[in-house]
Amino acid sequence: MTNTNDLQSLLKRIEKATARLEDLAAKRSETTKPDEPSKASTDASVDVEDSKAALEYERAIKPLVEHFVSCSAKIGGLVSDQAQFVQQLYTAQHDFVRLAGTCKQPSPSQLPTLLGAQQSAIQSACALKDANRPSEYFDNLSAVAEGVAAFGWVAVAPTPVPFVNDMKESAEFYTNRVLRKWRESDPNQVEWVKALLSIFRELAVYVKQFHTTGLVWNPKGGDAEAAAKALGNADSAPVSTPPAPQLPSATQDEPKASSAGGSTRGALFADLNRGGGVTTGLRKVDTTQMTHKNPSLRAAGTVSGDSTTAPAAPAAPAAPKAKAPRMELQKDKWVVENYDSENLSIEATATWQTVYMYNCTNTTLIISGKLNSVAIDNCQKCGIVFDSLVSQCEIVNSKRVQVQARETVPSILVDRTDGAHLFLSEAARDATQITTAKASEVNVSFPFETANPEDDDTVEQP
Repeated sequence: MTNTNDLQSLLKRIEKATARLEDLAAKRSETTKPDEPSKASTDASVDVEDSKAALEYERAIKPLVEHFVSCSAKIGGLVSDQAQFVQQLYTAQHDFVRLAGTCKQPSPSQLPTLLGAQQSAIQSACALKDANRPSEYFDNLSAVAEGVAAFGWVAVAPTPVPFVNDMKESAEFYTNRVLRKWRESDPNQVEWVKALLSIFRELAVYVKQFHTTGLVWNPKGGDAEAAAKALGNADSAPVSTPPAPQLPSATQDEPKASSAGGSTRGALFADLNRGGGVTTGLRKVDTTQMTHKNPSLRAAGTVSGDSTTAPAAPAAPAAPKAKAPRMELQKDKWVVENYDSENLSIEATATWQTVYMYNCTNTTLIISGKLNSVAIDNCQKCGIVFDSLVSQCEIVNSKRVQVQARETVPSILVDRTDGAHLFLSEAARDATQITTAKASEVNVSFPFETANPEDDDTVEQP
């Protein structure tokens, strides 16, 4: 009796399972009809649905970017303008991550087009920094310009996480300077630094969780370019943003020149496509007109013949006009820029004054008195001599620079510099912290003590 009950129970379970499978098969046949192919079979990329990675990207990064934009608005000016480019960069990358969740990996030739919006936002942020070097917020602009490169992880494989962390560390070099400058006087700057760095920290966590070895694409998805067009048509109208800043060297005639250059290149490629016929218009040169066989022609510099005169080469573009040299005190900041082959001197009258030396060549600057800090930017073959500093001496984007501290200097930073020679006094020898980043040929000279003071000499160390 027991066996019969077990058999009947088993038959009922089999009947239920069979009925469920029949219902599923009926539903599938209704959704996919022969005369009406499914949307996924025609083009899976047209309807871009957010994947789990895209949803997490928006949840984790969007609030941080919005908080950073609001912190930048409190500071205002150039800092707020640059934050708008960060907002654009986030929006463009969010759309790109959405595409990756529903599309197959594009070919290398398609990838630059898909990354165009992100690249444009990064370039705009960097251009704003380069066009405003004398600004008091230059450290803020530099921190963002260095850090936004972290968003380039989408094109890095197989180690995108270390790449993001490296870019964050590059940004921290400048955020530390922002904190040293504004920590006591402006709490908005402290909040701004925290907001900026939180973006990069959370970005590294997100990439490690969802894209450990590179951006993950959907192998069963559709075409990425078609999905990008569909996504652009489906999204709402873009928010108006300030135009990208114009670099000082930009001119009004660049569009015309580019169009003329395009037509010239088109004609050149058309001739090359003719194959052997491209040489039909050339004239045969007689041996008497060959300069390598006739030394007299080389001496004369001309070749006889009935050939037409070659068109004159286009005139070289005019050299950029040199900016006028300037040395003046702006509030508490000495600005020394655009000097060439000069010997200059500054007398510091207060310990909170700073010196900023920019775009100088073959120039020596002697500073007497104690002041806060010294910065050397984009200088070549220059030297600075100072008595004592409260904060630090910074050397950035320079070549073959010499710095001498007569008394004390707490720290010296050398960043992106080729050739820096530091001369330290006996007092600064053991008390100075030297930090280098992307620098080469950095040497330090300091006095070396011996048992006999008369034998003391200066020692140079790399």
